[in-house]
Amino acid sequence: MMTTQIPLLKMLVRRLIADALAASPMTISELGTHINMPEQNIVAAITELQGEGWIAVDERSLSDRKFRLAADAVYVLGVDVGGTKIAAALADATGQIVAELSEPTDPRGSTHVFDQICRLAQQMTHSATCRRGRIRSVVAGFPGAIDPQTHRITLVPNIRGLDGLDVQEELSNRFSGAIAHENDVNLAALGELATGCAQGCTNVAFVALGTGTGLGLVVDGRLVRGASGGAGEIAYLPIGADITSPEALHVGAFEHDAGSVAMLKRYRAKGDASVSSVREIFDRLNGGDPAAGEVLNATACSVALAITTLQAVLDLDLFVLGGSIGARPELIERVRLQIGNVLARPVRIVGSALGTRAGLIGAVSTATENLRCHAFGPPVQQMLASTKNNIVGDWYETQHRSAPQPIFALK
Repeated sequence: MMTTQIPLLKMLVRRLIADALAASPMTISELGTHINMPEQNIVAAITELQGEGWIAVDERSLSDRKFRLAADAVYVLGVDVGGTKIAAALADATGQIVAELSEPTDPRGSTHVFDQICRLAQQMTHSATCRRGRIRSVVAGFPGAIDPQTHRITLVPNIRGLDGLDVQEELSNRFSGAIAHENDVNLAALGELATGCAQGCTNVAFVALGTGTGLGLVVDGRLVRGASGGAGEIAYLPIGADITSPEALHVGAFEHDAGSVAMLKRYRAKGDASVSSVREIFDRLNGGDPAAGEVLNATACSVALAITTLQAVLDLDLFVLGGSIGARPELIERVRLQIGNVLARPVRIVGSALGTRAGLIGAVSTATENLRCHAFGPPVQQMLASTKNNIVGDWYETQHRSAPQPIFALK
């Protein structure tokens, strides 16, 4: 029995130590106090992790011998693939970004996009003076839905040749270690949870509004992808003046009513066909143009209906509006006013704190967590929830409500 218990206990201790040292360097004594564990277990785990290269002595600790995560032991790569540009960031093992690049997306699309990701990674590792082989965790975000079983991407609106590709295979052919892919708006939601305006929340929706529309949804702390990876495709919500028109069926009724194309169409219908971008509409709004105000009010009404629909079903803590249109304060203010007309309960609506970097930050933070899971084990609560043996859970609870007792040896 003990042979099955010890590996899980060891993994639990490794993860607790890694999480503690990710926050700041600590001595053995400080670690013992922080995670309420006897020092003999701490010493055994530290020795093991040092031997594997994950932990090092902090050179800045002059009097006390402190340990830290070996930040430069390995690196992680986060990528946000868009229709017009690819943004990529290289981070150390603690999640600290050490290099960042962006460039226009290869117009040839298809597998050329993955070659481009590989080339960007090589450029960043060179500038950070590390080898590409030391990238041990990769997370790449893409527009569209990615089937969790086949890893094939569909509903890609703006990159030619990606539809039907096995994203996991393409990434695995170019990188090693922990490889993962995700919808770009899902990563934006995770970015806001990690370092943005949604920190501390467990039920969050990131609503992206721009050329297109999308939703990243986190419920009870977990990302919701759906049976085929299509959760969050809010473009197809039946919201709009004509939800059965061919255009609405093609791009989705909500996107047809609330996206940038719809805003331009509304404004031009009011007699001024000279406007060429949504930015111009916002500029005219701030210049006092009443027609621009009417367009924003109509868009805000559609967005308020979408949020009401989601809130009625999901009861979320927070809605984050992002994207080139969604993050504009002028729209957010109007959405908040419109919500009162259709939803009796209060709902928190804020603009994205990370802006256009939300997806990239989400990719980096997810890649860092995947690396930590690979090296130290899954998050503590997830580890405890997944075990069928109550001994480990009981031990953990005992450790954290009383004085630590050395009930096992890490060997």
